[in-house]
Amino acid sequence: MKVGILVNPKHAQTMRAYACLVEILKRERITYRSATTTRQWPGAEQSKQMLDWGADLIVVLGGDGTLRASAPILAAAEVPVAIIPTGTANVLSRHIGIRSAEHALGLVESHLGSIPLRSCEVPVNEAHCLTADGPRCEQFLSMAGIGGDARAIAGRTGLPGFLGYAWGAARALFAPLINVEIAGAQLVAPTQSWAVMASKTARPAGPIPVFEHAEVTAGEFEFLAVAFTTTKPRHRLVEWARVGWDCVNRRPATNPSLHYWRGTDLSISLDGPAPVQLDGDLIGDCRRLDLRAGTSSLRVLAPGQHGLVLN
Repeated sequence: MKVGILVNPKHAQTMRAYACLVEILKRERITYRSATTTRQWPGAEQSKQMLDWGADLIVVLGGDGTLRASAPILAAAEVPVAIIPTGTANVLSRHIGIRSAEHALGLVESHLGSIPLRSCEVPVNEAHCLTADGPRCEQFLSMAGIGGDARAIAGRTGLPGFLGYAWGAARALFAPLINVEIAGAQLVAPTQSWAVMASKTARPAGPIPVFEHAEVTAGEFEFLAVAFTTTKPRHRLVEWARVGWDCVNRRPATNPSLHYWRGTDLSISLDGPAPVQLDGDLIGDCRRLDLRAGTSSLRVLAPGQHGLVLN
């Protein structure tokens, strides 16, 4: 067996996990080759080089952004992927049952040894963004959004880890509403929203379930338009408190500010530019966002659990 290792060196935890992985590979007498991502080359080119080398398994040490960058190449090759989550949010890995980098290393060791893991098929979804520079085509795996949730990501301003996410989220609580026209919604969608989101994971922003019916292996998204009735800070804070309470009590669909529906595609048009995020990466300001559920899938090694489509 040949193992390719894609390493995002942004976090110190990555290099510690990489050292442990190399020890496992040496102990199992497995040939491996490593490639490091950079801002200019976030993972696609390195993945292609490791596949050309003949890798039978790709191990990704990084977060959702590293997976997003390499997913189209790896899905097309139909090569299994093992995730060792060393990013900040690690939304996809948490959703499929990988609790930590240490847990992932144990799974990889089992897979290379006597207890091979099965794989779940994670669709690689499409996003077409209309920016000031023209149309842009991107792929993503678990979540996308335009408006307030993307403003939260933009507001991290260099702060490390979850501290940055928390600071960005706090700044985005009172973000202005955006005028949207939504095509493809299975409901009368609000014309003004704080954000419009698509998700295939129940918990995109921490331990609180927001998308009750989202599943990363599903062929459709769960969509959400967050439509508040006020822009006054005090009243907005009350509405957020009600949203939090209903989500904690696992009844988000009963909240009047949260409008849910499901589907395979969606087109969102705005009367002015607003930020867009894909898998927690800020893409930039767009006037239109078209989302489509993917037809190709990434084969991700995962612990067997209820709700996953396993091979």
